[in-house]
Amino acid sequence: MSQNSSRPLSKFNLVLALLWLVDVVVTAAGYLILTSSNATQAEFYTTQSADYVAYFSAQSGSGLGATLIGTGILGFIVTLAAMVVSRSIARNAALAAPVAAAHDEPDFGFDDDTDFDADEKAAVQASRASTAASTTAAPAAAPVAPTEPTSSRTDGDTDTNDEPTSAR
Repeated sequence: MSQNSSRPLSKFNLVLALLWLVDVVVTAAGYLILTSSNATQAEFYTTQSADYVAYFSAQSGSGLGATLIGTGILGFIVTLAAMVVSRSIARNAALAAPVAAAHDEPDFGFDDDTDFDADEKAAVQASRASTAASTTAAPAAAPVAPTEPTSSRTDGDTDTNDEPTSAR
């Protein structure tokens, strides 16, 4: 069975589907917690009760609900980005598969085609002829005698860290 199946379930990404599901659940739970906590706070204000434990719980619930909604929305953005990247990778792999199948043997940069054009063959022969002519026609050069360094010192000291002798 080929990996490039065109069945609908072969293109189904379970991890991305679970990420979408988690995003929806977190966002919905945040919305429910936020709305119920806000309703509790509204009830506390309208009845003017003295149950401060319920009031502080409602405030915490509102903060938690808002945080869960924000996390769910951020999860949607991250999941959408992951989906785009995974589809791009899958598309590039699908485009590269026929190219890779066409080139099964490694390419070491050698050209098996030995029939050159006439211009290329003439250029290679001319290059070889000029190289051969220059190596055989060049006369032997006389050796160059090494020059002696000029120095104002006569004591034979070869110290190179001399101070200048001129006055300032």
